[in-house]
Amino acid sequence: MIQRVVIIILIVGFFSFILLIGIRNKISDIGPIGKPPINKYLFILAKLNMILPWIAILISSYTPTWIPQDYYTILVWISICMLLGGFTIVILGYISLGRHTKFGLPTEKTKLITSGIFRYSRNPMYVGLFLMLFGSILYYSHWILVLSCLISVILHHKIVLGEEKFLKETFCNDWEQYLKTSKRYI
Repeated sequence: MIQRVVIIILIVGFFSFILLIGIRNKISDIGPIGKPPINKYLFILAKLNMILPWIAILISSYTPTWIPQDYYTILVWISICMLLGGFTIVILGYISLGRHTKFGLPTEKTKLITSGIFRYSRNPMYVGLFLMLFGSILYYSHWILVLSCLISVILHHKIVLGEEKFLKETFCNDWEQYLKTSKRYI
């Protein structure tokens, strides 16, 4: 029972966080949506596939009878830790990016962020999202969810490559220096 309450709190927190980004950008006249670094339909599909795991774990309120209860409880707590850890990483990335947070490439002048959590990873928000995806699979292992998460990871990796191409073209030498000090993911 406590696991379900924690899951609901995480889900509400995650969607509130996404809403907060949109509201903050609307208030400051910065659009939350930038230019997609890949085909716009694939970009939308990638973002929608990030939502499906949250819906699946919210709906999945049963314990499979074929898994021993103690084993399942441990898996649930591990998945909750992964979801919470991933969400924390996303928030730290958001704090570091601040007003430069976009869903897509910026269409106005931007700056290269290399401080905060970006010191350790060039894409910490994606690392956090991937961790949440894997946590959701652990919480509710259904083939549709696994397929959705796989599609999301592949498409988001393509997005990362597109974003890195944009950053290389925009920041040239600063980007090359940053590549030497920070890994793409971990």
